[in-house]
Amino acid sequence: MAYKLDGAKFDTLEELIEALYPLYSATMSLEEFKKYAEANAQSS
Repeated sequence: MAYKLDGAKFDTLEELIEALYPLYSATMSLEEFKKYAEANAQSS
């Protein structure tokens, strides 16, 4: 299953979090971003 967030597509949710968290690190913690990603990533 692939995951998509902010126009970027990743094979796993873990890859999405690793790649995109640096963009969000100034505004939320890693735990907050994980919850955000799980709630907002589109799976296909």
